Amino acid sequence: MRQKNLDEMRVNDLAIRIFILSTLFLSSCAVMSSKDYKYVETSMQTNLLTTVPTEQKPLIIKAKSDSDAYVKAYLNFCIAKKYYNKEFKKSGAKAGKPLSFRLLNEESIDITRSVSFLNKEQIEKNIEERVAAFELPKEKSKPIFCRLSLYKIA
Repeated sequence: MRQKNLDEMRVNDLAIRIFILSTLFLSSCAVMSSKDYKYVETSMQTNLLTTVPTEQKPLIIKAKSDSDAYVKAYLNFCIAKKYYNKEFKKSGAKAGKPLSFRLLNEESIDITRSVSFLNKEQIEKNIEERVAAFELPKEKSKPIFCRLSLYKIA
């Protein structure tokens, strides 16, 4: 009887160890499966007397899939448009106005137009509505992107 209890404890101990190891293995695989994407925004820039569309420095987005990266890129673009509408449009300046964005995969291929997933238009509309409802902070001591990182849009 006592031997049976010891055997059951060993089996349970082994099962727990296997579970912990498999959990660690799967979570490490999930971290490794995250890919880097580049978000490149095109906005109006003033050069001396002319205002021309200019690509900004790429922003790295970490995502697990093309669709996840697209949603994050679209969110960035909507926030940039909202910020422009709040800050720059008041003065009538065209400089800084976001025009479009490109999403580049790890091979630097533009996947912006080719990304497709279920309910894409609905998700874009939902992001637009949430960003429109989001109040930009009035604090002026930090750059806008530092302040936006303190808030969640959910």
